[in-house]
Amino acid sequence: MMLLIYNLVLLMLLPIMVTRIAVKGFKDKDYLYNLSNRFGLYKESSKRNLVWFHAVSLGEVIGSEQLLRKFIDNNEIILTVSTPTGLRHAKKLYGNKIIIVYAPWDFFVFVTFFFKKFNPICLILFETEIWPSMISIASKRKIPIILSNARLSESSLRKYLLLKLFAKNVLNKISIVLAQSKQHVERFIQIGVSKDNIKQVGSIKFDAIFKKATSSIRINNDSKYLLAASTHKGEEEIVIDSYCKLLEDFQNLKMILVPRHPERASSVIEIFKKRKLSAKIISHLNIDTENADAFILNATGMLNILYDHAEIAFIGGSLFKKYGGHNLIEPANNKCAIIVGPYMKNFEDIVNIFNDKNACIQLNSYKELSSAFKELLNNNEYRINMVDNASDVVAKNRGSTEIQYKYIQDFVKHETNNSNNKTL
Repeated sequence: MMLLIYNLVLLMLLPIMVTRIAVKGFKDKDYLYNLSNRFGLYKESSKRNLVWFHAVSLGEVIGSEQLLRKFIDNNEIILTVSTPTGLRHAKKLYGNKIIIVYAPWDFFVFVTFFFKKFNPICLILFETEIWPSMISIASKRKIPIILSNARLSESSLRKYLLLKLFAKNVLNKISIVLAQSKQHVERFIQIGVSKDNIKQVGSIKFDAIFKKATSSIRINNDSKYLLAASTHKGEEEIVIDSYCKLLEDFQNLKMILVPRHPERASSVIEIFKKRKLSAKIISHLNIDTENADAFILNATGMLNILYDHAEIAFIGGSLFKKYGGHNLIEPANNKCAIIVGPYMKNFEDIVNIFNDKNACIQLNSYKELSSAFKELLNNNEYRINMVDNASDVVAKNRGSTEIQYKYIQDFVKHETNNSNNKTL
């Protein structure tokens, strides 16, 4: 009954969902690309024994890469995403090696169309992608459902507890929950997941391999640059104001700012102009920092080289509660000192480990940002110790990808054998 009500609500919201996509399409035309996918309609050819990965946005596409690559050589893969940035990055990572499409909206008719088109043998949901219709239809088709690298924030837990019977019914259709930590295990159990169906396996994100980029950045010998990575609306003003304060003591200091959504670059440059700072929008990293005070990158996939060159990075999405933070493992891997804001629910366990080992600075308030930058700029020993601690944290927490792969592969092999036997 609850599933029916859920689908009726989605049906009523459908005009709003379409309008929202259309509005977003004005800023990023890729929102309108293959809009039919959202309704479960696809022009791509299906393949046999498809393993379905669902990674909603850019962060999940990046985080799931090492796990997905383990399946490519022996399995046909379909990867679904929900955002243009996720789609573009996935195509950059995998090219034509796998099928990459937008996921259908979670209305049971659209999801049924998807299943009939592609007939996957296994569904792997990455991190927090709990979609009732998707899970229920997969369960009815007796397809294994794996929640990989699973996490459940405190705020999400409270929401699920309000509808505990419905949540329990949906979650108990999942074959296995591969949770990041003991804390997440306990939360999933609170909302009804059986202890027998959940395993504590750590986080795949510690296993990410970050390739060295080929672009270069030319910086004067007496200049340093601050990096503000994956920033969201409302954060840029705070970051840029902090930068203005720092210029009083560090006249040669430069800034490179990377909005989480590249299409926002034109609005970000206006903030610099209002502060009487020279800024340029760039699409590559072959830049000369003599040409401006600050640079706004309107492209994805380049943070790795920026972290590699920067001494200090602020990780965006962490100054406001609604965003929940972004990955701090990549800068740690590149020996870059890390500052994050107070709101890191998307990386709750990871930031706790970093804090315990004095491997990052977590602000209590956005007002502390400029002083945190200043402390790291003035105190080389403090910054170097923090960088070494962060590298140590990453090294000691690797290995989850292999553990999760082995759990999932058992389901995939079983279903592949069953599928092959049916065709004999």
